[in-house]
Amino acid sequence: MELSPVRESDYPELAVIANGGVRRDDRPVFLINWDSGSREEIARSIAQYQWSTRANFRVDEWTVEFTVRIDGRAVGVQGVSSKDFVRTRSVSTGSWLALHEQGKGYGTQMRRTIVTAFTDHFDAAAFHSEYFEGNDASRRVSEKLGYSPNGVKTTIAQDGLAHPEHHMILAASDIVRGPDPIQVAGAEVVRRFLGLDTV
Repeated sequence: MELSPVRESDYPELAVIANGGVRRDDRPVFLINWDSGSREEIARSIAQYQWSTRANFRVDEWTVEFTVRIDGRAVGVQGVSSKDFVRTRSVSTGSWLALHEQGKGYGTQMRRTIVTAFTDHFDAAAFHSEYFEGNDASRRVSEKLGYSPNGVKTTIAQDGLAHPEHHMILAASDIVRGPDPIQVAGAEVVRRFLGLDTV
């Protein structure tokens, strides 16, 4: 598995696999309804969101999205975001996986890759994740990696309705690591980008 920052050249491929579906049983799993509509609408939503993450990037509040590839083909996106990371060392994660790629362990592998990399190379100390009631796949990924429950709140989901949203937390010291080491290229450049060279 390879994770690389989402590039504009990835947008068409991501739009194609997202158009094939990313949610089982049409359950609400996102805050924004980006993954329904026509092929053109989904492609536009992906592009607009990726452009916004770049335009709004600041050292004290950022989101970085990674295209996830298996044997060269895109299977989904893994995102990380943080506010005041230099001081909090706390990261939130979010992701999506093409429907036809689900159930193969990729969701666990991509999340494990990002939390391990941010722990070992970017000094992260804690990770947060959320899932809506009924999104058992996301819950299982968190549990496999060692996350613990961290409360429930009511949130408006992509269907416009209020749903229980479960919060999970993982200390870097509690990560259930995989057997293979995570290799990171360009770590020093990213550290400077995140403001870590000033502390």
